[in-house]
Amino acid sequence: MARPVSVGGILGELFSLLGDSTRDFALYTFVVGGLTAVGALAGLTETASGTLGFGFSLDSTDSPASALFEFASAGVSMVATYLLLARFLAIRGRLRMGGGRFWHYLGMAILSVIAMVLGLLLLVVPGIILLVRWSAASGFVIGAGERVTGSLSASWAATRGHGWAIFLSAVILIGGILACYGVVGTVFDFAGAQVLEAISAFVEAAASGMFAALGVAIYCIVHDDARELSDVFA
Repeated sequence: MARPVSVGGILGELFSLLGDSTRDFALYTFVVGGLTAVGALAGLTETASGTLGFGFSLDSTDSPASALFEFASAGVSMVATYLLLARFLAIRGRLRMGGGRFWHYLGMAILSVIAMVLGLLLLVVPGIILLVRWSAASGFVIGAGERVTGSLSASWAATRGHGWAIFLSAVILIGGILACYGVVGTVFDFAGAQVLEAISAFVEAAASGMFAALGVAIYCIVHDDARELSDVFA
Protein backbone atom coordinates (compact mmCIF):
# COMPACT_ATOMS: atom_id res chain seq x y z
CA MET A 1 0.00 0.00 0.00
CA ALA A 2 1.33 3.46 -0.94
CA ARG A 3 2.36 5.82 1.84
CA PRO A 4 0.18 8.90 2.40
CA VAL A 5 1.31 12.23 0.98
CA SER A 6 2.05 13.68 4.40
CA VAL A 7 5.11 14.75 6.35
CA GLY A 8 5.21 11.37 8.09
CA GLY A 9 4.69 9.50 4.84
CA ILE A 10 7.38 11.43 2.95
CA LEU A 11 9.98 11.17 5.72
CA GLY A 12 9.09 7.52 6.27
CA GLU A 13 9.67 6.76 2.60
CA LEU A 14 12.90 8.81 2.66
CA PHE A 15 14.46 6.86 5.52
CA SER A 16 13.15 3.57 4.17
CA LEU A 17 14.80 4.33 0.82
CA LEU A 18 18.08 5.30 2.49
CA GLY A 19 17.97 2.11 4.53
CA ASP A 20 17.42 0.00 1.40
CA SER A 21 20.29 1.70 -0.44
CA THR A 22 22.89 2.07 2.31
CA ARG A 23 25.79 0.83 0.17
CA ASP A 24 24.97 3.12 -2.76
CA PHE A 25 24.48 6.11 -0.48
CA ALA A 26 27.75 5.42 1.35
CA LEU A 27 29.65 5.05 -1.94
CA TYR A 28 28.23 8.34 -3.21
CA THR A 29 29.20 10.11 0.02
CA PHE A 30 32.70 8.62 -0.08
CA VAL A 31 33.37 9.56 -3.73
CA VAL A 32 31.83 13.03 -3.83
CA GLY A 33 32.83 13.97 -0.29
CA GLY A 34 36.30 12.49 -0.71
CA LEU A 35 36.96 14.48 -3.88
CA THR A 36 35.94 17.73 -2.21
CA ALA A 37 37.94 16.85 0.91
CA VAL A 38 41.08 16.26 -1.16
CA GLY A 39 40.56 19.64 -2.80
CA ALA A 40 40.13 21.33 0.57
CA LEU A 41 43.29 19.74 2.02
CA ALA A 42 45.24 20.69 -1.12
CA GLY A 43 43.95 24.24 -1.01
CA LEU A 44 42.16 23.89 -4.35
CA THR A 45 38.64 24.36 -3.02
CA GLU A 46 36.75 25.01 0.15
CA THR A 47 33.46 24.05 1.73
CA ALA A 48 31.39 26.49 3.71
CA SER A 49 30.90 24.76 7.05
CA GLY A 50 27.32 25.02 8.24
CA THR A 51 25.92 25.84 4.80
CA LEU A 52 24.63 23.84 1.89
CA GLY A 53 27.15 24.99 -0.71
CA PHE A 54 26.55 22.51 -3.50
CA GLY A 55 28.03 22.95 -6.96
CA PHE A 56 31.02 25.16 -7.57
CA SER A 57 31.97 28.83 -7.60
CA LEU A 58 34.76 30.72 -9.29
CA ASP A 59 36.17 34.14 -8.46
CA SER A 60 39.19 36.31 -9.23
CA THR A 61 41.25 34.73 -6.45
CA ASP A 62 41.05 31.22 -7.93
CA SER A 63 44.16 29.86 -9.65
CA PRO A 64 43.81 27.97 -12.96
CA ALA A 65 44.37 24.70 -11.08
CA SER A 66 41.70 25.62 -8.54
CA ALA A 67 39.22 26.61 -11.26
CA LEU A 68 39.85 23.37 -13.15
CA PHE A 69 39.43 21.31 -10.00
CA GLU A 70 36.17 23.08 -9.10
CA PHE A 71 34.81 22.47 -12.61
CA ALA A 72 35.85 18.80 -12.59
CA SER A 73 34.37 18.30 -9.12
CA ALA A 74 31.05 19.77 -10.24
CA GLY A 75 31.01 17.39 -13.22
CA VAL A 76 31.76 14.35 -11.06
CA SER A 77 29.12 15.41 -8.54
CA MET A 78 26.48 15.79 -11.27
CA VAL A 79 27.21 12.36 -12.77
CA ALA A 80 27.35 10.74 -9.33
CA THR A 81 24.03 12.31 -8.34
CA TYR A 82 22.42 11.03 -11.54
CA LEU A 83 23.71 7.50 -10.88
CA LEU A 84 22.50 7.64 -7.28
CA LEU A 85 19.04 8.80 -8.39
CA ALA A 86 18.92 5.95 -10.92
CA ARG A 87 19.84 3.47 -8.19
CA PHE A 88 17.16 4.84 -5.85
CA LEU A 89 14.56 4.46 -8.60
CA ALA A 90 15.79 0.97 -9.52
CA ILE A 91 15.55 -0.14 -5.90
CA ARG A 92 11.92 1.01 -5.87
CA GLY A 93 11.24 -0.65 -9.24
CA ARG A 94 10.67 2.73 -10.91
CA LEU A 95 13.51 2.76 -13.46
CA ARG A 96 11.42 2.00 -16.53
CA MET A 97 13.77 3.47 -19.13
CA GLY A 98 16.77 1.33 -18.14
CA GLY A 99 19.21 4.25 -18.02
CA GLY A 100 20.57 6.61 -20.66
CA ARG A 101 18.75 9.65 -19.30
CA PHE A 102 21.72 11.69 -18.10
CA TRP A 103 21.48 14.48 -20.68
CA HIS A 104 17.76 14.87 -20.08
CA TYR A 105 18.45 15.00 -16.34
CA LEU A 106 21.21 17.58 -16.84
CA GLY A 107 18.95 19.76 -18.96
CA MET A 108 16.15 19.53 -16.41
CA ALA A 109 18.56 20.36 -13.56
CA ILE A 110 20.01 23.40 -15.34
CA LEU A 111 16.59 24.73 -16.37
CA SER A 112 15.06 24.24 -12.93
CA VAL A 113 18.02 25.78 -11.09
CA ILE A 114 17.95 28.90 -13.31
CA ALA A 115 14.20 29.33 -12.76
CA MET A 116 14.40 28.71 -9.00
CA VAL A 117 17.36 31.08 -8.51
CA LEU A 118 15.52 33.81 -10.40
CA GLY A 119 12.44 33.16 -8.28
CA LEU A 120 14.45 33.35 -5.06
CA LEU A 121 16.24 36.53 -6.13
CA LEU A 122 13.06 38.32 -7.21
CA LEU A 123 10.52 37.58 -4.49
CA VAL A 124 11.81 34.49 -2.59
CA VAL A 125 8.36 32.89 -2.36
CA PRO A 126 8.12 31.98 -6.09
CA GLY A 127 11.51 30.24 -5.82
CA ILE A 128 10.35 28.22 -2.82
CA ILE A 129 7.14 27.27 -4.64
CA LEU A 130 9.15 26.04 -7.63
CA LEU A 131 11.46 24.07 -5.32
CA VAL A 132 8.45 22.33 -3.80
CA ARG A 133 6.42 21.74 -6.95
CA TRP A 134 9.41 20.52 -9.00
CA SER A 135 10.77 18.31 -6.21
CA ALA A 136 9.67 15.10 -7.98
CA ALA A 137 11.02 16.09 -11.41
CA SER A 138 14.12 13.86 -11.18
CA GLY A 139 11.89 10.82 -10.82
CA PHE A 140 9.80 11.76 -13.83
CA VAL A 141 12.79 12.48 -16.09
CA ILE A 142 14.93 9.46 -15.11
CA GLY A 143 12.37 6.89 -14.05
CA ALA A 144 9.31 7.68 -16.15
CA GLY A 145 11.22 8.86 -19.22
CA GLU A 146 9.68 12.33 -19.44
CA ARG A 147 11.49 14.99 -21.42
CA VAL A 148 13.09 18.06 -19.81
CA THR A 149 10.06 20.36 -19.69
CA GLY A 150 7.67 17.41 -19.46
CA SER A 151 9.27 16.24 -16.21
CA LEU A 152 8.83 19.67 -14.64
CA SER A 153 5.20 19.82 -15.79
CA ALA A 154 4.53 16.29 -14.53
CA SER A 155 6.05 17.10 -11.14
CA TRP A 156 4.02 20.31 -10.93
CA ALA A 157 0.81 18.41 -11.59
CA ALA A 158 1.59 15.47 -9.29
CA THR A 159 2.50 17.66 -6.30
CA ARG A 160 -0.64 19.82 -6.56
CA GLY A 161 -2.33 19.99 -3.16
CA HIS A 162 0.70 18.53 -1.35
CA GLY A 163 2.90 21.64 -1.14
CA TRP A 164 2.84 22.06 2.63
CA ALA A 165 3.67 18.41 3.33
CA ILE A 166 6.63 18.55 0.93
CA PHE A 167 7.80 21.92 2.25
CA LEU A 168 7.67 20.86 5.92
CA SER A 169 9.45 17.58 5.12
CA ALA A 170 12.28 19.52 3.47
CA VAL A 171 12.46 21.96 6.39
CA ILE A 172 12.78 19.09 8.86
CA LEU A 173 15.52 17.49 6.76
CA ILE A 174 17.39 20.79 6.46
CA GLY A 175 17.13 21.28 10.23
CA GLY A 176 18.63 17.83 10.85
CA ILE A 177 21.46 18.47 8.39
CA LEU A 178 22.29 21.85 9.93
CA ALA A 179 22.35 20.20 13.35
CA CYS A 180 24.89 17.69 12.00
CA TYR A 181 27.01 20.56 10.68
CA GLY A 182 26.90 22.13 14.12
CA VAL A 183 28.03 18.91 15.80
CA VAL A 184 30.86 18.43 13.28
CA GLY A 185 31.97 22.05 13.74
CA THR A 186 32.00 21.69 17.53
CA VAL A 187 33.78 18.33 17.64
CA PHE A 188 36.45 19.07 15.02
CA ASP A 189 36.97 22.79 15.60
CA PHE A 190 40.30 22.07 17.30
CA ALA A 191 41.70 20.39 14.17
CA GLY A 192 42.04 23.58 12.15
CA ALA A 193 40.17 25.13 9.24
CA GLN A 194 41.42 22.82 6.48
CA VAL A 195 40.70 19.61 8.35
CA LEU A 196 37.27 20.94 9.35
CA GLU A 197 36.54 21.77 5.71
CA ALA A 198 37.62 18.28 4.63
CA ILE A 199 35.34 16.61 7.18
CA SER A 200 32.50 18.99 6.32
CA ALA A 201 32.85 17.88 2.70
CA PHE A 202 31.59 14.41 3.63
CA VAL A 203 28.65 15.91 5.55
CA GLU A 204 27.84 18.09 2.55
CA ALA A 205 27.99 15.09 0.20
CA ALA A 206 25.73 13.09 2.51
CA ALA A 207 23.30 16.02 2.62
CA SER A 208 23.25 16.17 -1.18
CA GLY A 209 22.53 12.43 -1.32
CA MET A 210 19.70 12.82 1.19
CA PHE A 211 18.06 15.53 -0.87
CA ALA A 212 18.35 13.30 -3.94
CA ALA A 213 16.61 10.56 -1.95
CA LEU A 214 13.96 13.03 -0.79
CA GLY A 215 13.12 13.85 -4.40
CA VAL A 216 12.75 10.16 -5.26
CA ALA A 217 10.69 9.54 -2.11
CA ILE A 218 8.33 12.36 -3.08
CA TYR A 219 8.11 11.03 -6.63
CA CYS A 220 7.25 7.51 -5.48
CA ILE A 221 4.48 8.78 -3.21
CA VAL A 222 2.88 11.45 -5.42
CA HIS A 223 3.12 9.23 -8.51
CA ASP A 224 1.22 6.49 -6.67
CA ASP A 225 -1.26 9.11 -5.47
CA ALA A 226 -1.81 10.33 -9.04
CA ARG A 227 -2.33 6.73 -10.19
CA GLU A 228 -4.93 6.11 -7.48
CA LEU A 229 -6.84 9.26 -8.48
CA SER A 230 -6.80 8.25 -12.15
CA ASP A 231 -8.10 4.79 -11.22
CA VAL A 232 -10.96 6.30 -9.20
CA PHE A 233 -12.09 8.53 -12.06
CA ALA A 234 -11.38 6.06 -14.87
